[in-house]
Parts: sequence; structure tokens; C-alpha cells
Amino acid sequence: MKLVKLEFDKCRRRKVLLVCAAVVAAELLWFGMYLTRQDGSDLVQGWLLLFYNLAVIDAIILPISVATIASRNCELEHKGATLKLLETAVTPGQLYTAKLIWGALVLAALLAVRSVLFLGMGVQAGFPGPIPWRQFALFTLLSWAVSMMIYALQQGLSLRFANQAAALVCGIFGSFVGIMSMLFPDWLVRCVPWGYYGLMALARMQWDEATRFTQYFWRQPEMLDVALLCLWGILFLLIGRTLFVRKEV
Repeated sequence: MKLVKLEFDKCRRRKVLLVCAAVVAAELLWFGMYLTRQDGSDLVQGWLLLFYNLAVIDAIILPISVATIASRNCELEHKGATLKLLETAVTPGQLYTAKLIWGALVLAALLAVRSVLFLGMGVQAGFPGPIPWRQFALFTLLSWAVSMMIYALQQGLSLRFANQAAALVCGIFGSFVGIMSMLFPDWLVRCVPWGYYGLMALARMQWDEATRFTQYFWRQPEMLDVALLCLWGILFLLIGRTLFVRKEV
């Protein structure tokens, strides 16, 4: 835990809090603008509408946001002989684990605050029906799990390459692929890590061409998708950790 505390101390001037605030503000603004274009009939399915759009927003914003957070945490180690100095006190594996725990805590706080604010937005907008507390808790957990899978990938890239452009370009690419993957069939999305934001969504949409009516409905993530998400995360974790441990400093 001492190493994790040191990670927080190192990031005090890295403007990570500002990055997280910008992510939440962008998502709130995005959905807020969307709500202004809806009429009363659309808001009958308000909670379903919120969860469906949250999955879309996450697929666009979170890949590049996670890449930025990972980069802010890792780029400091590439300056001067920082890595060499750190490895005189701790092993590379311990340092990698501390950074991973730091990222898990930051993303958990970010997504928890985001969910509370969106819940408040739904209440303020007067969405009918009871508040779907269970769905909010599950969606927050799933968003965190997908973000951690992506974070494991981004941390590996940020620690491996001194030039953070490589990691950030990967994040930008992930945002593009993430939203495009929502148009793909599920079997193809399972092969795209960034597509799991949409794949694990708790609300889906069905468009009736005859009536021109959009119907939203609840769904539960398939256990196959949960298992594949864990496998992707383990794969990125093992590869990133191995490359970092073997990195010459």
C-alpha cells in the first residue's frame, strides 16, 4: 500500500483530477444536449434511454480518456533516470502492480461519481418509473471492468514506450473502433477490446421500420462475454507486465 500511496503522491501535479473532471463534464454535456432534442414521448423510456446512451458515450470517450490517465501516470518514469532509481528500491513487478492498483482506484472513483451525476440528471429530468438502482450498480461495475481491461493495455504501452504518442494514438484508435463496433454483430465485437463498452451494455435498441418507433429493452450481459472480457484483461496484464519487467533501464 505504501507504493500505491507514492503513486498518488507522484500524480498530485499531473492534473489527473482535471482530466477526470473533463471526462465527466464531457459525458454530462453530451447527454444533456441529447435530452434537449427529445420530446415527452421519447422520455417515457427515460432510464433505458439513459443507459443506452451511456454505453455509446463510454465507447467514444473512455478509450482515449483511459489512455490519457495511464499516460499521465506513467510518463514521469521515463524522464531522466527515474526508472533506474526506482528499481534500486522496488522490483519492476511491484512498480507495475502499484500503478495498476492506482489506475483501478482512480477509474473506480471516476465512474462512481459519473453514475451518481447521471442518476441525478435522470431524477431531475423526471424519468418515469422507479430508479433502477441495480442497473446503475451493475453498469458502473461493468464500465469499470472494461476500462480496467483497456487500462492494462494502455499502461503496458505507456511504460514500454517513452514517447507517449504511441499510447495516445492507440486510445484515439480505440475510441473510433469502439463506436464503430456498435454497428457490428456481437461475434465480431468480441474480437475488439474497445467494443466491450457496447457489448456489455444493459440496454439495447430495436428500430421498427414500419412504425418508425424505437423500442429500448433491458438485457443481461452473456457469461461468454464476461469470460472473454476477463481473458482480454489477463492477456493485456501479462503481456504488459512481462514487457515492463524485461525492459532495460
